[in-house]
Amino acid sequence: MIHGYRIPRTFRWLTLVVGLVGWNGTIPGANAAENVSLPVTPLPLDRWTYLLVDDNRGKWGDFAKPKWLRYFGLAIRDLTGDGREDIVSGRYFYRNPGGDMTGPWPRVDFGRNVDAILCLDVDGDDRGDVIAQALPGIYWLEAKDREGRSWSCVKIGEVPETDHVNSQGFALGQLVPGKRPEIVIAASDGIYYFEIPDHPEKTEWPRNHAITGACDEGLDLADVDGDGWLDVVAGNGEEYVAWWKNPAHGEENWPRFIFGTTSPHPADRLKARDMNGDGKIDVVVSEERYPGKEPDANLWWFEQPENPRSKNWPRHHLITEYSLNNLDVADFDGDGHYDIVTCEHKGPDPKLQIFRNNGQGSFTPYVIDHGKESHLGTQAVDLDHDGDLDLVSIAWDNWQNLHVWRNDAITEGRATAVQRE
Repeated sequence: MIHGYRIPRTFRWLTLVVGLVGWNGTIPGANAAENVSLPVTPLPLDRWTYLLVDDNRGKWGDFAKPKWLRYFGLAIRDLTGDGREDIVSGRYFYRNPGGDMTGPWPRVDFGRNVDAILCLDVDGDDRGDVIAQALPGIYWLEAKDREGRSWSCVKIGEVPETDHVNSQGFALGQLVPGKRPEIVIAASDGIYYFEIPDHPEKTEWPRNHAITGACDEGLDLADVDGDGWLDVVAGNGEEYVAWWKNPAHGEENWPRFIFGTTSPHPADRLKARDMNGDGKIDVVVSEERYPGKEPDANLWWFEQPENPRSKNWPRHHLITEYSLNNLDVADFDGDGHYDIVTCEHKGPDPKLQIFRNNGQGSFTPYVIDHGKESHLGTQAVDLDHDGDLDLVSIAWDNWQNLHVWRNDAITEGRATAVQRE
């Protein structure tokens, strides 16, 4: 119930689909059909409950060199088949307790020092599957039981390790025709993808070195040119941001089209969606600042012109503040337009903020929490299946913490779940 207005069930379903369609990189880029204007009362953006899921996480450096290194991975999916979205991050699996999610989230250690980055159904059975990195190795982890109490591990291939050992850019998407999506990962010499073979447990997975000239930071997948194939969007530090055209036949060295720059600061996270409702894919970019002691990182969105191969897309500035090492784009208020969420990684009192989109690429900021640093986090997903989007985040300076912000804009679904418990 929102100010006396009950959201129709059909719209609650549409809101969930529009909000989640791109969170794991599987479907973004459907262009105008995704960004639908509907005559509804927007959901409020000021009703959140913070949940500290874990305050005792280890870091990569607790188990292997370099000692300073933290985990980069964060992914969300129902891995137990109970209808609840679970969380994987680093070497840990967290089982969603259900209800209002205030109960303990059972944590399971994968049993080896890996960084879990993606969740998907690898082999079509009823057990959870996770992709993890310990570069140069890439691994498939599979739950040995429905509850995910223990996990097996199979090496599926390798990519070159980065300056941080592991990658900070990864996604899932159907890059070539097939039954299951490809695993996309950024390495020190560009971007690779792995195909899942018919018998994934018996052989290394086919690997394609699709892209050169991209760094190992953020990336996204979207059909930039509207030809029906998912392309790759990424940056190369402060030099440029670009998209690489998918040739759709498994070739390497995809054609590159540079559309702008964040110079003099490096691009960090990227999300590719239609931000102004014109049916074309735009790109949102947040900047990293190191050591990040000054509030001079920018948040931009690049507007696709008539020709996506143009060199200089119009660049729109949203805000300048402390280092922004996390980013997601989703419809938080249910009005059919993509909003932006990010959190400061540095500063005396980090702000978690949503930028509400008016549908034409004009944004209004809302600070929904502060004092909790995020790094490669602020990922939008409906954890409690009540029809609004919650947030999940990890940290770097405070690596021990796994954050969840429960969105209380809609309460009907969660009340039903509590009763069912």
